[in-house]
Amino acid sequence: MNKRMNFEDNIFILNIRIRMIQDLLILDTDGDIFFAKTLDDLDFIDQSLGILLASLRENIRLIERDEQFHNLAEAERQFCELLMELSHGEGNISGAQYPELHEKATVLRNRSLERRRSIEESIVETKNAALEPVVGYDELHELLSG
Repeated sequence: MNKRMNFEDNIFILNIRIRMIQDLLILDTDGDIFFAKTLDDLDFIDQSLGILLASLRENIRLIERDEQFHNLAEAERQFCELLMELSHGEGNISGAQYPELHEKATVLRNRSLERRRSIEESIVETKNAALEPVVGYDELHELLSG
């Protein structure tokens, strides 16, 4: 992916989509109308979070990389929370009403947890890399005295 990716905006939109599904669960919606679309949305969010993580891991020169890892981790947390609500909830769109939703939510939740572990590892790697000086003392002295 050679084009510039706006991680913050993409994560923001995914968070809105997650909240939209959470709102769907709160309201008295017809499961027969919204069930298939909800499954599609869950797949889309899952795939998008995976794409963002892969792109963020590759983009080691991004200035606010650590902040975006934190934003992505928060989106993953919200996604896991949504999946738990879907799986164990009692609403019109829930694992109780649609057993296949329970199975799908479990698979997606496991993927999300794996991505969260990967994000945590990446944050640690970023912090360790930040401890290493970019310019050595001798190089800095040479640059400033010249």
